[in-house]
Amino acid sequence: MEYARATATPALLEVNAPLIEEQAEHRGLVDRAGALRVAQRVFRAATALIAVSEEVAQYLEGFPGGQGKTHVVPNGVNPDHFPPDLKRSLPAADGTFTVGFVGTMKPWHGLTNLLEAFALLHRNCPATRLLLVGEGAQRQGLAAQAASRGLTKAVQFTGAVPADEVPGLLASMDAAAAPYPKLMNFYFSPLKVYEYMAAGLAVVASRVGQLEELIEPEVDGLLVPPGDVAALAAALERIRREPELRLRLGEAARAKVLRDHTWDGSVERILQLAGIELPAQIRLQSQP
Repeated sequence: MEYARATATPALLEVNAPLIEEQAEHRGLVDRAGALRVAQRVFRAATALIAVSEEVAQYLEGFPGGQGKTHVVPNGVNPDHFPPDLKRSLPAADGTFTVGFVGTMKPWHGLTNLLEAFALLHRNCPATRLLLVGEGAQRQGLAAQAASRGLTKAVQFTGAVPADEVPGLLASMDAAAAPYPKLMNFYFSPLKVYEYMAAGLAVVASRVGQLEELIEPEVDGLLVPPGDVAALAAALERIRREPELRLRLGEAARAKVLRDHTWDGSVERILQLAGIELPAQIRLQSQP
């Protein structure tokens, strides 16, 4: 950032998280004062700061070097990865309703709540499957939780998969969940939710942070109170029971994301912040 400033070159710094606070809480921070000095130095030198969410933007604005030059550019998708006719790579038995999740299996993703909600759903309709895509520290505990509830055959773990396998797995789902629990500071821009929506899935997400802005309830998804297992189960049951709703939500979600949240659109916005105007033919090519 300082080299760019010295050479009069636009310097844009993307910030995905309040990293100092995240490091201190989850991994351990040896020299907080030093970390703050480095952050302030780089924020001051940057031409513009790009935050992935309003919450990260508020964090950056708390630094003198970040005030007045912070812009929000959320995560997005590559439409080419989610063609509407994509085949299911992991289909379930005919007539089975599949609820899915993609991501790391860590406490702040609310997977224990999702498994509890699925248990309620499965009790009412045994022809249901929970497809969990990803790996993480909670994997073993979730498997034990599923076994204790007699759900071993109904809950399917894929483990870690390459990124290019995710679209086919999303195509294998009927609904997708982002069941975040109550968190003191929800600053994420959940890539999984943008990809759920691009895949045309009916999404059930917690009413927190950026998700409350992204998803319009009853139009392109459903929102439930964070940590409310009964509400999550009821929303999933409703999507299972109402295929017309499921289709309508998925189509609207896909249309919104491909219109407003592609990576091409994000890049164009970032280049504009740098004072770089794309040629008209490139802008046209970037439209989904």
